[in-house]
Amino acid sequence: MTEAAIIKPFSFDDPETGDRIAVSVSDLYAKLSVNDREYYFIRETGEFDGAATVLHKGPILVYSAE
Repeated sequence: MTEAAIIKPFSFDDPETGDRIAVSVSDLYAKLSVNDREYYFIRETGEFDGAATVLHKGPILVYSAE
């Protein structure tokens, strides 16, 4: 069995596309975030385990009278 790779968390705002990209880790998962979408990978195997969309909390402006 190989050792899990060391992953350094980071975030990057792509000025070309406007995308926000981030990588974070926990004991079980490495998480890749692109804007509001998160992709989970099992750290031990690197296997893809699922994805989720982050819902915004609080009020969201849907119409402006301006």
